[in-house]
Amino acid sequence: MPPRSRTGCVPRRPGTARQVGCKIKKRSGKNRRLSGWRPDLALTRAFRIIHVDRAFLTLLFGAALIWSAPPAHAQGSKNVTLLAHLNQHPGYSACWSYVHPDGREYAILGTTDGTAIVNVTNPAASYEVAFIPGLGSLWREMKQYRTYVYVSTEAQGGGIQIIDMANPELPQLRSVYATGFNHEHTLEVDSTRALLFCNGTRLDAAQTGMRILSLADPLNPVDVGGYTADYVHDCFPRGDTLFASSIYNGIMRVLNIANPAAITEITSWTYPKAFTHSAETSKDGKYLYVCDELNYGTMKVFDIHDLMAHPQIMEITVNPLAIVHNIHVKADTGFVAYYTEGIRLFDLSDATLPAEFGYYDTYAGFSGGFHGVWEIAPRFPSGTFVASDMGTGLYVFRTNPNYGILKVRVVDPTTGLLPGADVTAMGETDSTRTQGSGAVRLALSPGSHTLRVKKFGYTSVIWPVSMAKGAHDSILVTLQPEPLATVTGVARRSSDSAGLEGADLEMEDTPLGAESAAGGAYSMPGVPGGVYSMTCDRAGYVPITRLTAVQPGMDRTADFTLHKAAWYDSCDADRGWSLSAAGDNAVTGIWERADPVGTSQATAAPARHLGPSVYEAGSLHPAAKHEEPPEGTLGSGPVQPEDDHTPGAGGFCFVTGNSIPGNPPGTNDVDGGKTTLTTPALNMVAMADPYVRFARWFYMNSPGEPDSFLIDVSANGLTWANVRSILTSDPAWRHETFRVRDYITPTSTVRVRFIAQDQAPEGIVEAAVDDFELYDAAQTPAGASDPQTTPAPQITVSAPRPNPAARSASLTLTLPAPARAHVAVYDLAGRKVRTLLEGQATAGPTTLVWDGKDALGRGVSSGVYWIRAAAGGRVFERKLVWVR
Repeated sequence: MPPRSRTGCVPRRPGTARQVGCKIKKRSGKNRRLSGWRPDLALTRAFRIIHVDRAFLTLLFGAALIWSAPPAHAQGSKNVTLLAHLNQHPGYSACWSYVHPDGREYAILGTTDGTAIVNVTNPAASYEVAFIPGLGSLWREMKQYRTYVYVSTEAQGGGIQIIDMANPELPQLRSVYATGFNHEHTLEVDSTRALLFCNGTRLDAAQTGMRILSLADPLNPVDVGGYTADYVHDCFPRGDTLFASSIYNGIMRVLNIANPAAITEITSWTYPKAFTHSAETSKDGKYLYVCDELNYGTMKVFDIHDLMAHPQIMEITVNPLAIVHNIHVKADTGFVAYYTEGIRLFDLSDATLPAEFGYYDTYAGFSGGFHGVWEIAPRFPSGTFVASDMGTGLYVFRTNPNYGILKVRVVDPTTGLLPGADVTAMGETDSTRTQGSGAVRLALSPGSHTLRVKKFGYTSVIWPVSMAKGAHDSILVTLQPEPLATVTGVARRSSDSAGLEGADLEMEDTPLGAESAAGGAYSMPGVPGGVYSMTCDRAGYVPITRLTAVQPGMDRTADFTLHKAAWYDSCDADRGWSLSAAGDNAVTGIWERADPVGTSQATAAPARHLGPSVYEAGSLHPAAKHEEPPEGTLGSGPVQPEDDHTPGAGGFCFVTGNSIPGNPPGTNDVDGGKTTLTTPALNMVAMADPYVRFARWFYMNSPGEPDSFLIDVSANGLTWANVRSILTSDPAWRHETFRVRDYITPTSTVRVRFIAQDQAPEGIVEAAVDDFELYDAAQTPAGASDPQTTPAPQITVSAPRPNPAARSASLTLTLPAPARAHVAVYDLAGRKVRTLLEGQATAGPTTLVWDGKDALGRGVSSGVYWIRAAAGGRVFERKLVWVR
């Protein structure tokens, strides 16, 4: 469930698993700068995710992982049937299952003001039989023991409600346990030992640790011990062993609970970006699945054959922007509650390689944040399972496992197992990527499929397969390394041919990048043979892109000459920017021009090995002597930049509030409202086709409105057009470029403004802007021709028609010669909605039609969308308004 914020408020939001993770384009010197808005580089699967730069994904995760998700603004399902949906209350939290001795099945549903009990014995005719009122709270969790249900709440004084289900059609609230603590976060039951684990307990405002209650007398629980050395958010008992998730320290603890009155720690561990919310073992207890409940958090798989070793063997996400919540294992299926991504079902017949085979998406909004499915409860013997959506209530499901499993092992003929290889069912949504084991598993529908196995630097393999329902097949794929070359050259400025240090060089559709050193020289090794769209860019200069041919195994040179931008501000001097605007109401984190003081959230500290934690009933809980730990959803890594974006000398940029070195991230971030940064008036009258380019940074700890970063443009400073609405955290320097005429008619008083806002309490929001420049694309020389390459074709892209559109919209892409092209639709947050064209396009006009649907055929919501076309090293954007 969502962790408590420091004020006790809920933190705010803003196919088959696929692995992600690529080499980051590293920078030398003081900065690490990543280019942004590269949908052609985004490894997307038509998901609600969107556009995410590969380098950013690696920056976030540092390793390959698997991901999947349904498309933007739409709900969908696979191998899951909805049997009933009840939405009778204003808001919801967790749910759980109750199975009566006579076989009747009931869903127990937490609401903001109590607990609803729903008969789901006949799922299609589900009905609410009773409602047990409780203190108002956004948190409520419940567990069954015999014919009783125990309900926890974070409402101070709420205690644990004990509901008698002897007659499940007439449930009775028998008592409230509030001895030693009077509110708690989560519950777990060990039915074999008659123990109730109460996690995150508090006596009023004071922590009282994880408490263990004996249910020998179910109506009169007795405190028999606990663990108070660290805050435990959730736990999972297996025999005499307890897996305790210490979320705020990012530690997975394994405790010996043979004697609850004298608990000892067996072992503990942490890992990068740990935020250990919950965990559960595989059915044989040899593997542990851990959910990190934070933005960009993932589900990890640890091998616990040897508890003292516990290596991580897999990392899973269904959408890099979403938050994973809970997993529950039933036989060979992992049932995962995944907030905005709905419910996710994984085949665990091979516990080391979970394969997603089903999902149902209950939430139609953007990915990321604490919305959608809170909990999933799969314990009913009938095969029914239920889930609770925080906004729309109870969902009753059955699975329809219409799939077979294909295990794909990928090897290099010399080095053996090959991680980082993409395995895709062509024309389908099933895709994944190998990790350390060099293997993946796909849950494929019955029938014929064509797999593509590829890895950069290797020759791709196409492999036809046939799958039967319930089958478990495997194949071995050998990828042959391609001969590699090194591309070297010099980046120069046009005015005097002097070398430019700090220029970024990238090859499109590859993980390769380089930075020019002193004198302008660069080197880019590891380039397979082919023709690449290569870009050279440096702050203060107009970026240039051209095709570059590389012969297999043959090194070559490629020099670039850059022209100065028409107007450039490194932000190292005051050039008349405005640091506020009418309507600003932020109380901290106000824009300023400064040498930024970096802030960050550290990776969890190494786990401490603690001695026994003993508590005698009736004595003061040791944890009551300590302050409650600060809570939130910060992941490890940078929050505000330590350095500006400008290469070489300088050091200043615009930032939202500088703090004193060493202070935590929330000391001077944006709080209480919005803060606006505005450029001086920019004269664009003489420019035929003006473009604006800048570097930006944005961090937030909960994606989506009301916390966001808005970029607008105006012809007169009075009326504004939105250029970008950034609703997801992206703590790295990113380039943004936009064509002014796509939004306004250029004038002598054009201004661009940047609005950072945190409209709700306890969020962390930081933004920065640097290296603002303006250039005329019509006056910019084309990329110098490559003598080894046919010049890049110049393309034209018509405006969408009609615009606005309600049923369909078309546009025409015209190429003077055949070329590889990519045309796709994106929403305002940069999320890819639909690919219209991908691959080799013919010369002449090609008309493309969008029917307002995403990649899986579901209609999108009304709003503004962007159609981006890339071919021959050029990129065009066209705005489209869709109405329904």
